[in-house]
Amino acid sequence: MKTETLVAAEDEERSGNSELIQSVVMTGQIIEALAAAGQPMRLTALANQLGEPKAKMHRHLSTLKHLGFVDQDTKTETYRLGLKLVHIGQSAADQFDLRRLAEPYMARLRDLTHQTVVLSTPANGDAIIGAVVDSPNLVTISVRMGYRLPAHASAQGRLNLAFAPAAVQQRVLSRKLQVFTPRTLTDPARLRERFAQIRARLYDVSMDETLLGISAVAAPILNFDNDLVGAIAIVGTTQYVHEPVDPEQLKLLLACTKAISLKLNSTGYEGLGIPNLKEFIFD
Repeated sequence: MKTETLVAAEDEERSGNSELIQSVVMTGQIIEALAAAGQPMRLTALANQLGEPKAKMHRHLSTLKHLGFVDQDTKTETYRLGLKLVHIGQSAADQFDLRRLAEPYMARLRDLTHQTVVLSTPANGDAIIGAVVDSPNLVTISVRMGYRLPAHASAQGRLNLAFAPAAVQQRVLSRKLQVFTPRTLTDPARLRERFAQIRARLYDVSMDETLLGISAVAAPILNFDNDLVGAIAIVGTTQYVHEPVDPEQLKLLLACTKAISLKLNSTGYEGLGIPNLKEFIFD
């Protein structure tokens, strides 16, 4: 009887026809929000950011605190990631280090394009910078490690959303989307059209969207399930990185991300006519 009750409780938490258990989804969102904040957060700020009632957020935080995944400062009542997550993160890094895998390919792409090359990973709908290989130019576009790119206004962010579950897309597109420049794309309908385009062509471009004069073209790194696990972007001034994309630049980018994805046993790039360039073969 107890087992049946637990199963029923889980079933009630499932979203529609999906197999997502919403309490687990919420746990992941809280951990990602605390990680992205870079500093302790108050209950109200977390609830507002994730669009959840304070009472529900408090229950989740209390459980995470009990498990050691979250700590709370008794004086300020703010929450931060717990030490247990440090050990879990280290174990995850030991098992799968995307940065270590991608860096030789990024360096080769930088040498071939003469532009800064950036690796980002998905985080709660946005993209977080995980590695940067700076260009050799006198004037270099530098991107800060750990920087969180906006989901709607960056090539890497839109790649993440294009491959994200519908619930994540809906959550991001239902909130007020920040306008950074006159070219920032904020219309949900146009963004959904862009997501479909991204999934078909496997790249995206952002030009002058977060900062005037700066552009990026990005392509996904896909795993054995053809899920997005990261993105590689060429970043530079609009003089060198622009829309429409330079065909040679795009060919090199897609050959790079295809080569990394093949290392993860992905079939996502098959049938697109993207060549296996010798420049990205390291075996």
